[in-house]
Amino acid sequence: MKFNYLIIACSVLLSVNQLSSQEAKTDEKKIQEVVSLMADPVSLPPNEDGSVPVDTNPPKGMAASEILKRAVNFVKNESKKYTKSNGVTTANKAECLVSFPYKPKELNPTADVQGTISMHVSIDAKEGKYRYTISKLSHNAKSSDFSGGDIYNEVPKCGSMKMPPDLWKRIRSEAFKQSAIVVADLKEAMQVSSSTPVNSEEW
Repeated sequence: MKFNYLIIACSVLLSVNQLSSQEAKTDEKKIQEVVSLMADPVSLPPNEDGSVPVDTNPPKGMAASEILKRAVNFVKNESKKYTKSNGVTTANKAECLVSFPYKPKELNPTADVQGTISMHVSIDAKEGKYRYTISKLSHNAKSSDFSGGDIYNEVPKCGSMKMPPDLWKRIRSEAFKQSAIVVADLKEAMQVSSSTPVNSEEW
């Protein structure tokens, strides 16, 4: 009987640990999505009568090496909307830091919050799919006394006395809007073959 109780107690403890580890993942402050990519269609030679043959083979997932090359091209490719820096590539990942200039739309803002909104972007490559992760969303003012810091925080780093809640809400909204722009650009870039030149000046 004691042995049975011990087994039950262990199983309960394990299930509690599993639940707590799942909760920890949902608390992480990031925007993440897994996107499938199929291999580019192969052009077959025309039939003897000149007709175009139909490829009856089932579609294949894109090779992880090609996905990684596309991710590297995204990191390298310059943008007019934002700045990319600290580009790093590993065996199956490409990442960089993205920053947008931030200037309040009000003529006389209640706080000197002009500066940048930055985020860390990483792209993990696997066979037939990639996962992008946007994390470390942050507001940094030119005057450090008015930096909001982590966008996910309800209260800005500088405190609500220096930055009123309505202003912090607008900055946070702008940060999520900018992250959506990065995601759209990233998805578009991942559709382009790695053999395509990164910069328009190249040929």
